[in-house]
Amino acid sequence: MGRSRRKYKQSRTKVRVALPKKNPRLFKPSFSVPPKLLQSLDDEPQWDDKGTVNHNYQSFGVLSDPNSISDPSPASESIDSGSDLEEDDLKSALGKKRRDGKSAPPQPLTAMQRNHIGRLVDKYGYDYQSMLMDIKLNPMQHSIGTLQKLCIRYHMYQNKNPLILSK
Repeated sequence: MGRSRRKYKQSRTKVRVALPKKNPRLFKPSFSVPPKLLQSLDDEPQWDDKGTVNHNYQSFGVLSDPNSISDPSPASESIDSGSDLEEDDLKSALGKKRRDGKSAPPQPLTAMQRNHIGRLVDKYGYDYQSMLMDIKLNPMQHSIGTLQKLCIRYHMYQNKNPLILSK
């Protein structure tokens, strides 16, 4: 006589799969602050009990109303240039004005992007409307604005990157 399936399954050990245990005493920061910026944070602002909340937030460098980014008040129309201690890359990432007054240069296209945009440029040139309508060569359905930016980046780095050969 055979053994029941239920008893057989209950007697077998279950394999437990889990991620490796993390050391609770080990702290890893999620990002690193540039050392020049870290030196400027030595004199931390203190919370003023008699001041307004908005004024205290402003002294800490925090927005009191996150919706004010999309609809700026007339008093805060000037672009924050940031401190001179911040690097240009950090300023461009934060949307602040760089020391040289320019924005960050556009990144070169990946090999896959060069392949797709190269075929579109060969067929249509600068006719972005036709590029938009071509579903076979534009499988990502890029908009006209995105196609213009990609074509600018394509022409800018066409022969300058030795690692990426066009065609």
